[in-house]
Amino acid sequence: MEAFQKLDEAKQRQILAAVLREFAQHGYANASTNRMVESAGISKGLLFYYFKNKEELFRYALEYSLEYIKREYVDKLDLSEPDFILRLQKITEVKMRAYLTNPLPFTFIASVQLNQDMQDVVPDLFAKMEEMARGELAKLYLHVDRSLFRDDAAPEHILNLIRWSFDGYSRELLAKLESIDLVGLDWQPYAAEFYDFLAILRKIFYKEGDHGHSEGK
Repeated sequence: MEAFQKLDEAKQRQILAAVLREFAQHGYANASTNRMVESAGISKGLLFYYFKNKEELFRYALEYSLEYIKREYVDKLDLSEPDFILRLQKITEVKMRAYLTNPLPFTFIASVQLNQDMQDVVPDLFAKMEEMARGELAKLYLHVDRSLFRDDAAPEHILNLIRWSFDGYSRELLAKLESIDLVGLDWQPYAAEFYDFLAILRKIFYKEGDHGHSEGK
C-alpha cells in the first residue's frame, strides 16, 4: 500500500473510484479485479503491486470510506441546535455536500451494511463502523428542546418518527441523484421541495405556532 500512497492524488482517486464502485455493485465475493483495472485504466499487475491481494484492497477501500465520511460528514456536524428538525436539516445539508463531492464512499458503506459476506471479510472494521454509527446516533438526541413537540404523543416517538422521515427522504433523494447529471443541475426545485418537507414535519409534530423555524424559506 505504501507504493499506492506515493501516487499522485488524481491517480489514487481514479483507482479508488473503480474499486469502490465494483465492491459496491457486486459485493466482495463477486467483485472482479479485471473490471476494476479496466475501469481504472491500469494493469492487473500494477493493482496487485499496490495491494497484495483482494482482501487488502477491500480493507483499504473500507478504511478510506470511513475516514472520508468521518472527515467530511461526521466531524462537521453541528449538534448544538436544540430544535430537532432544524438540527436534522443542518445534518442533511452537510451530508448532501459530502455526498455530492464524492458519493462512492457512501454507496460502498451502504452496501457493506447490507451484505453479510462483506462484513465477514473485515469484522474488526465493520465493528468500528457500527460503533461510530451508534455513537453518532446517541449524540443526535442530546439536548433537544422537547417542549417544541406536541403534547399528545411521547417525545421519544416523535424523535424517532422525525428521524425515520429524514432518513427515508435522504435515501430517496440520493437514489434520484444517482441517475442525474449533476453538472449544471438547477438545485432550486430540490431545495424548495426539501423545505416544504420540513414545514410538513413541523405541522405534524410540533405545537401549533412552532411551524416557522426552518431555514431557507
